[in-house]
Amino acid sequence: MKASSAPQTVPGLEVKIEQLRFGMTSEEGSDRPFVCQYYLSIRNGSDRVIRLQGRKWVLTEQETGEKVVIEGEGIVGSFPEIPSGGKFRYSSYHLYRRTTMAEGAYFGRDDGGRTIVVAIPPFHMTAGLAGEADHALF
Repeated sequence: MKASSAPQTVPGLEVKIEQLRFGMTSEEGSDRPFVCQYYLSIRNGSDRVIRLQGRKWVLTEQETGEKVVIEGEGIVGSFPEIPSGGKFRYSSYHLYRRTTMAEGAYFGRDDGGRTIVVAIPPFHMTAGLAGEADHALF
């Protein structure tokens, strides 16, 4: 049987934003002076093994509507395989200059070779905000 090429969502596969931290970059004269460090978990509540192969983020400045698209292979340098009932956790960051909405998705394949996609919950990165924030506040 040929694997489907159209990405599908997998019931039980979900992304949770565990924590957001905000601050200033240490780069002098940076055109993106703020940093948002995010901590995410991807839980596989499905009956399939999932292998993540890449991600796509879309950062949209709220004031100007300007978009920055970040996409590529792997997740922080790896291609995590998440068994049924398993979880993958990691942290990374985005640089930004104005209040910005971050959203996106991970893509990969299940153990049957089907292409899958799982959405990343959107969150706001507020210009000048420092400290930690609970995602539920957004």
